[in-house]
Amino acid sequence: MEIILLERIEKLGSIGDVVSVKDGYARNFLLPNKKALRANDANRKVFEANRERLEAENAERRTEAAKSGEKIKIPVLPSRRRSLACPGVWATYTL
Repeated sequence: MEIILLERIEKLGSIGDVVSVKDGYARNFLLPNKKALRANDANRKVFEANRERLEAENAERRTEAAKSGEKIKIPVLPSRRRSLACPGVWATYTL
C-alpha cells in the first residue's frame, strides 16, 4: 500500500515521503495513529495544503523532546563487581 508520511518514522522515511508498506502495517498502525495518509490525489492535495503546519508541529515536538532530554541526563558511574555465577569473572555495569 502506498502512503504519505505525516511525521518522521525511523527506518521508513520523513515527512511527505510517499512509501510503500505492507497493508497490515498501514491499516493497523500508521493510519489509526494519524501518522500517514493513503497516497491518492485527494490526500496529496490535502497534505500539500497542510505541509507547513505539519512541519512546524513536528519541529515544536522535537524541541520539546530535546528540552526534556536535557533534564533527564544522568551521569554514568561505571562499577565493577564480581560475577556470582563464575567467581573468576568480573562484570561491569552502570548505574
